[in-house]
Amino acid sequence: MKTIAVLNLKGGVGKTVTTANVGHILAASYGKKVLLIDGDSQGNLSQYFGVKPEEGTTTVDLLENGAGYYPDFVTATDIPSIDIIPADMTLMDADVDAIKDGRCKLQAITDLRDAIEADNAQERVYDYILIDCPPAFSAASTAALMAADEVIIPIRLDAFSTEGMGRLTAQIRNMQRINERIKLGGLLVTQYTRTPEEQDTLAFLRNGSGLPVYKRIIRYSKRVGASTFARQPLADFSPGSSAARDYKRFVDELVSLENGGKVDG
Repeated sequence: MKTIAVLNLKGGVGKTVTTANVGHILAASYGKKVLLIDGDSQGNLSQYFGVKPEEGTTTVDLLENGAGYYPDFVTATDIPSIDIIPADMTLMDADVDAIKDGRCKLQAITDLRDAIEADNAQERVYDYILIDCPPAFSAASTAALMAADEVIIPIRLDAFSTEGMGRLTAQIRNMQRINERIKLGGLLVTQYTRTPEEQDTLAFLRNGSGLPVYKRIIRYSKRVGASTFARQPLADFSPGSSAARDYKRFVDELVSLENGGKVDG
């Protein structure tokens, strides 16, 4: 089983859309069983799959009470082989509590991962855990990094989004002192429009930044925003759109990397 955190401290770069569509493609095209964890208090990933959090079943309950019997936290989606641990605005209160009195159990997602891996030895429960992180080093994102095998960083190619990538990747590498499993998978370029500025920035990231950058990029498409209103992954809502095709190619690259491929950079 592989645990992937989708993280960027900048908002609006496509973290939730990436988590949702990568999870859907892994399930629909590759036959994988996927558990999604909504780590953002806005709860957009939960909304994407039409899941309303119920008391005792959310990410904040997981962080406050510990993994325990983890199926109690899991909610099935309408899509076969995809389950979710949802979130809502109470997760913001958990971050405050973590600072104030340490109520959050930052080991909770790691414990959940370990419990699933133990059960996988008897019967396949999940092949992937994908965690949609908030745009901050919150309790949820810290817990995600403590549990993750790999981090994907979605990034838009503008000056504000590309600044600070070195600091962010350094923080991820610093987490190796706590989580020896974690590695930076790569930067995933999203909402790409092929302007001269974006082309120059992409060339720098690939050739001069020293950071791993995925070969596949996600082109800008109006169908992405429309899919969030429809509460449908792109492969179902608009399979012919550029973004839908790009996400499929990106997941193909992810699976190839697991079989020995290499990220650029």
